Amino acid sequence: MTDLPSDRARAVVVRPMQTDDVPAAEVVAWDALEGAGRRYGFDMGERDEARAAFSQARVHHLRSTDPDGALVADLDGEVVGLALAITRGSLWFLSLLTVREDLQGAGIGRRLLDGALAHGAGCRSGMICASPDPKALRRYGRAGFTLHAGFEALGDPQRGRIPNGLGVRDGDWDRDRDLVEELITLRRGEPYGPDLDWCQKHGMRILVRDGSGTDDRAVVLLSSDHVGTLAGASEDAAVRVLWAALGEAEGRVRVGYLHSLQQWAIAVALEAGLPLTISDALATRGDLLVPPAPYLPSGIFG
Repeated sequence: MTDLPSDRARAVVVRPMQTDDVPAAEVVAWDALEGAGRRYGFDMGERDEARAAFSQARVHHLRSTDPDGALVADLDGEVVGLALAITRGSLWFLSLLTVREDLQGAGIGRRLLDGALAHGAGCRSGMICASPDPKALRRYGRAGFTLHAGFEALGDPQRGRIPNGLGVRDGDWDRDRDLVEELITLRRGEPYGPDLDWCQKHGMRILVRDGSGTDDRAVVLLSSDHVGTLAGASEDAAVRVLWAALGEAEGRVRVGYLHSLQQWAIAVALEAGLPLTISDALATRGDLLVPPAPYLPSGIFG
């Protein structure tokens, strides 16, 4: 917790993020999250040029789609915190909220969150993919969100246990985009819209289960080592695409936000031999007071 004098704390200005702020804001976010990972037991992985470029691209994208939800905390011309919030239809989602480690506890995070929440005024539902940082969880709970503790599965899956006959195919962005949007909307109430363009641009794959019935459908977005957004019309279909994703991932794979309503996904992770750790939380409110299921959210887009 900071010993920032009260007059210095008051000198922090929360303002809209500008394009020139993005590099510094991304560094502040990375350093703060890495520090939280050391304290609370989650792994940010290695930072290299590609990872930094990816993180900056995320910030640029969200600032471009939701400029009113992109805020920085400025102390004497230096970025010391940021918030990124988006609205997609009636859904508000907090993609990122961080404050420089030595300034945490001075009320800067609360001010950033208040500004981000104002961007979603009038939205019927809200969601946050949260870290286990107690300060952040307290802040979200006091803002009216219900907190759902979650697991993360991280490791090398035992691919010999992957069932045969999953009926899952490689997706095609042109052919399957409408199905992806339909199933995401079915679960969380609103589509991804421009966020799917970003996922495609940054090389995410789609795996698809499109069986004979409307309930026999599921999709998952997949990077080389990370299972991203997964939306299913039924648990059986969701199980099939999750198994397929574990088979397609290269080496160690990460599956996050496995809260209590995602027992189907927890069962797959356990059967695949993936260690589980209590490492994150899902915060929801409004129409999403009960978290969507079967659905694994993206930490970037909800």
